[in-house]
Amino acid sequence: MRCALITTAFCLLWFVPNESKQILSVFPHFGYSHFKVFYPLLRNLAEKGHSVTVITHIKTPDPPLATYEELLLEQVEVVNVVPLTEWIPRTWKGLFDEYVGLHVEGQESCERLYESGYIQEVLKRHEIKPYDIVITEYFNSDCQLVVPYLMKTPIVGLSSCLLMPWYYERILLPDTPSFVQSEFIGFATPLNWYERLTNFLQAKVLSLLYRYHTNRLDNELIHHHLNVSVDVNSIAKQQTAIVFGNQHYSLTGIRPHSEQFVEIGGIHIQENKVNEKLPSHVEKFLEMSKGDVLFISWGSMVRASTMEADKLNAILSALVKSKLKVIWKWETDEVPIKNDNFLFVKWAPQLSLLCHPKIKLFWGHGGLLGTTEAVYCGKPMILTPIYGDQFVNAFAAQNRKIGRILNFEDISENNLDIVLQEILQDVSYNNNAKGLSNIFRDRPNKPLETATWWVEHIMEHERARETLHSHAVDLNWFIYYSLDSICIVLASFIGPLLFLLYIIKCALRSSAKHTNKLKRQ
Repeated sequence: MRCALITTAFCLLWFVPNESKQILSVFPHFGYSHFKVFYPLLRNLAEKGHSVTVITHIKTPDPPLATYEELLLEQVEVVNVVPLTEWIPRTWKGLFDEYVGLHVEGQESCERLYESGYIQEVLKRHEIKPYDIVITEYFNSDCQLVVPYLMKTPIVGLSSCLLMPWYYERILLPDTPSFVQSEFIGFATPLNWYERLTNFLQAKVLSLLYRYHTNRLDNELIHHHLNVSVDVNSIAKQQTAIVFGNQHYSLTGIRPHSEQFVEIGGIHIQENKVNEKLPSHVEKFLEMSKGDVLFISWGSMVRASTMEADKLNAILSALVKSKLKVIWKWETDEVPIKNDNFLFVKWAPQLSLLCHPKIKLFWGHGGLLGTTEAVYCGKPMILTPIYGDQFVNAFAAQNRKIGRILNFEDISENNLDIVLQEILQDVSYNNNAKGLSNIFRDRPNKPLETATWWVEHIMEHERARETLHSHAVDLNWFIYYSLDSICIVLASFIGPLLFLLYIIKCALRSSAKHTNKLKRQ
């Protein structure tokens, strides 16, 4: 009996944190694909004994947990972000319109957040039992940052995609637009002069718009609801302890990192679901498939069923000719073709399907979750980016030679036929995909372990935020880029040179006067 008690006590000491912390998580954005990245970290912290309060639109799919509390925001129904029947090519106007769309959605999310009353509620709770840390998304608004400001807690920022360009300066993360591609664009590497110019301008212009337009309205909204005057940009610079980015160098390439930025690409992948049992009709279709199987899914926010007829018919013609078996995520009951080689499904466990040995090729839209899962499973890809970060993700896959981009406007029977033949007949795509998968999986720690360790590290050590903070975030751009030093160095060379030229000019002028005087004599 005594041994059993000692064993129980030891287990409690091992699995339960030394001190349970109070964690507040605020996620104003409605996107399920975003929250899917964040949820494993929140759940893991709760399972480790910390008290986690989450303001979100997304209800947990798991059984209730005493240490995990949801404050659910109003549900937002999203049919399409970009209806495929209204496809707009990627242009400067398109980039600006996309920023405006993100800005408007961010402000609407902020209004819903404050009108819910949850911000006011957690501020009152904090007075009774203080929160130790605030975890939030860094995406398209910062209206929630007044909460850690008033609570005087460190901020953990989460990004479900490549970090937005307006967040780089907050953690001294070099954007280096000569080769680090922004979340908003995508090019083959290396970039030519026009692409470097485009990358530079959009990153700087959009960052300025966000800082002086979006953040200004964030400040006004906070003042309207809480009667508090703040500058959310300054709050982020002073109180951000760390930012987690849903990326990994194996796919997105190496880039300069600040100690405050940690890659956690693949954190949403639950390895225990890789071999999850597939729905019976899907399993039966795969069992009966003798050749290669193509899996098509354009994510949760783009509906393939809204595609215009000519492109849909072109795709169907090319796929029928290819003799491939096809599993296609399709949203309506009415399917576009009745053929034994096609299986249309409204939903399927994507990870276990991608990792299934019968699946040889994935056609996605470049969403980071699906692309990451395909990398994890070692499957080559066709990618048709539609909006947002899908372009930079698609080019990352193409640059790594694990996939080919087929732009939406270029879809035709002939073009799809060419891409299919290239990927299926060139074994290097499959070999590259498997090699990249091995690199992606082989890490010192799992992404979830890394993220959890950092959050607990920051909560455990009071000075962690101070040691992760640099005064350089407050430097103006002229000093930050050492332009003052460069000017002094140039002046130290140019000054004496100009003085020397002046002396030489005076000497020559004096000599000329002396010569003229002698001639006159």
